[in-house]
Amino acid sequence: MPKEFENYKRFFRDAHVEAEENLLGIHVVIYLAVNSLWVILNMLFVPSRYRWIVFYPIIGWGAMLFAHWWFYVRNAGQLCKMKEEQIEKQVGSGATRPS
Repeated sequence: MPKEFENYKRFFRDAHVEAEENLLGIHVVIYLAVNSLWVILNMLFVPSRYRWIVFYPIIGWGAMLFAHWWFYVRNAGQLCKMKEEQIEKQVGSGATRPS
């Protein structure tokens, strides 16, 4: 039984990592679509002396995209292990979930 449980945890971790990678992919697609539109609209309607303003949201959102990758995709397996350990401690101590 413990071997089956370890296999289950490994498969669950793999599924969690894959889900985080898929979410990052969606985040990248939305980032590219919105910022492409943002750049096009700025090039069409903003006077040339203010076109540098377009870079602030691109850089800011890009930083958050990097943070998404850094904290949730790169470490997805470790995060899942930490959650498993917390749950196993609660189950081992006999703690119940508050109602």
